[in-house]
Amino acid sequence: MKVLKRVFRYSILIVVLLYSCLFLVIPAPAAEPDGAKAKVSLEQAIGIAKGIFTIPAEFKQFSSEYASGPEFAMWNLRWSSEGSPGGTFHVTVSAIDGEVLDVSYYKDFQPGKRYSGFPKYSREEAQVIAEKMAQELQPERFAQSRLMPEPGYEIQPLPGPGARDYPVMYHFRFQRLNEGIPVVENMINVEVNGETGEVQNFNAWWDRNAKLPSARGRIDQARARQIFNEDGLELAYVYAGVRDRDDGSRPYLAYRLRDGGFLIDAITGKPVDPDGDFYYAGDLGGGMGGREAQNLVSNRLTPEESAVVEETKGLLSADAARKAAEAAYKLPSGVALNRSELSPNWNAPGNKVWNFSYADEEQQMNVSLAVDARTGEFLRYSVYWMQDKMDYFKTPEVNVSEAEARSKAETLMRRLHPEKTKQVTLRDTQRELGPWVELGEALPRAYSFSYVRLVNGIPYPDNGFHVTVDSTTGEVTSYGLNWWDSVFPEADGIVGKDRANAAFLAKAPPVLEYSKVYPRGGRAQKESKYALVYRLNGRTDLLVDARTGQVTDRQGNPIPDRGQKTFTDIAGHPAEQDILLLFNAGIVTGNEDRFRPNDRITNAELLTMLVVAYSDSYRYPIAEVKKGAPWYESFLDRAEAMGIIESKDEVKPNAQTTRLQAARFLINVQGYGPLARKASLFRLEAADARSVPAADKGYVASVVGLGLLTLDKGKFRPNDGITRGEAAQVLVRSLKDQP
Repeated sequence: MKVLKRVFRYSILIVVLLYSCLFLVIPAPAAEPDGAKAKVSLEQAIGIAKGIFTIPAEFKQFSSEYASGPEFAMWNLRWSSEGSPGGTFHVTVSAIDGEVLDVSYYKDFQPGKRYSGFPKYSREEAQVIAEKMAQELQPERFAQSRLMPEPGYEIQPLPGPGARDYPVMYHFRFQRLNEGIPVVENMINVEVNGETGEVQNFNAWWDRNAKLPSARGRIDQARARQIFNEDGLELAYVYAGVRDRDDGSRPYLAYRLRDGGFLIDAITGKPVDPDGDFYYAGDLGGGMGGREAQNLVSNRLTPEESAVVEETKGLLSADAARKAAEAAYKLPSGVALNRSELSPNWNAPGNKVWNFSYADEEQQMNVSLAVDARTGEFLRYSVYWMQDKMDYFKTPEVNVSEAEARSKAETLMRRLHPEKTKQVTLRDTQRELGPWVELGEALPRAYSFSYVRLVNGIPYPDNGFHVTVDSTTGEVTSYGLNWWDSVFPEADGIVGKDRANAAFLAKAPPVLEYSKVYPRGGRAQKESKYALVYRLNGRTDLLVDARTGQVTDRQGNPIPDRGQKTFTDIAGHPAEQDILLLFNAGIVTGNEDRFRPNDRITNAELLTMLVVAYSDSYRYPIAEVKKGAPWYESFLDRAEAMGIIESKDEVKPNAQTTRLQAARFLINVQGYGPLARKASLFRLEAADARSVPAADKGYVASVVGLGLLTLDKGKFRPNDGITRGEAAQVLVRSLKDQP
């Protein structure tokens, strides 16, 4: 059977990088191309593709490309349609042996298509589809792979119940293994449409030229954890408040990764030198400090707003601020002011900064200066020449050593900010490498020095100096000060480093993997180089609050524990799969790994499940629980706001939910309450219909008609309770069977 007799039913969008080395793309060659000898012609490649796959008849446009390198040659064949809906069918065939290296089939989604509720296919069902496709299209590579689990801290990508114009997609990553060890950047990715069961995306990233070192003699994970415990975390002051205004937040003490990441060479047992070659090691997270925030955020004031702020008491005028800036820094001759801006000081919340830009007539030189808008203190400057763009590809003439450059940087720091210079320590030195186009010794165009502020002997990485010195002229080309005269707590009553290490590694343990190594400065490499390393598996932008020992993100929000994969008391229960589905979607939780499926559900518990399931922001906290308030208070507030209940004061939170109350909740949450309350429109065919209050007959008739709650021997039994397991089943039915 032709593989794509079946594949034709799938929609596949592929982004393929099968080779890490550079390759040449040229039109179909008339003669044998350079590089690897091509034994398969274009005509033969087309025949191979069409012999395996059924190309849709409407894909009448055809094009081809030829790509080759030292160890490969391939044909890229593409059929497409220009109509609506459009699509493409892409096949890559080896020009050496005729192997089909890749296939992609994409067809636009149907315009105007709407979806709601849970998708038709569960993640488990989609996984079967993904594995079958990967095995059919990449059998050898699939045999060398394993499915990577979802990160424990992430909620499965399941939607809320609201109508949407996009399908739910399940993503599966089959990671390449060597000696049982993952090889980073080498994998098969498959995405399955949860609404239709079709494969929507398929791609393979596989480095055929990878040189993987032996894993013999490596350190074990216990030793990797020990190395991390010695030098992975540092105690520092961090700030998690807003940056464009002073909301009262102040820096606090936390343990953080010392250099924003942690990587250990598994053979030598030494941490990887951050100034050496670049290691690709999965998804390394990172926070955004003051300087990065300043570069990324651009909520500049308009001239009108600037004029109003300028008149505010205590703020320097633009002219006074400019004079202060020019007094601290002598402008080069020939430049003139062309722009003034007043903006927030992202490193000192509540403060403002005056920024001034200068340029010469030819726009070949640009200078920027900045001062504190209240005090006139000089904050930063930078000089930029347009000709640097061309000089970057020339071998730099290094006349200044790193030690000499550092001396120049610190001399300027002492002149401009003598007292603050006494409060910092050198944290990092970076060499700006060049040229990129040559191999051999990497000569620095400039040296960049980062100095971090110490408070009570503890670093505050958001504050300090950053100075860049040109290696040829010795000129300081950029200078920056980040500083905030804030209140810093004393380092007493904090948790020890051992406890912080244990808490951090519980969220991001070290894992062994082959990591690709890229030379610094963009220098070319003759082969794909990999190293065996231990990296932290999980988010590395985490903090450990030094007061509580709790792991948080950079904004101080606690990281939920999503490591639990199942409950201990649901195996074999009729509601097992529904409970797991709701758990994986982040809708239900349990205590001590127990769900208690046979316990009667309370009003507070059922309303909480409905609020979380039907809220557009259910993945995020509903609201903070007020000190001393019951756990369910914020959920009842949201239930009232969503119209599930008329008033939270009329609900007995800890009372068991009756089937009649469940009917009201379920119909109201779907927005059909106003119709259900018109009881005269409904006919309830139940043996105990008289036991249902007249005002509620519309609710009961609706919930029975929708199949959410069923009759028991012809009776609805409105006063009976329902179990937590039954509630899970009812909720899943309501989310899957949206009208």
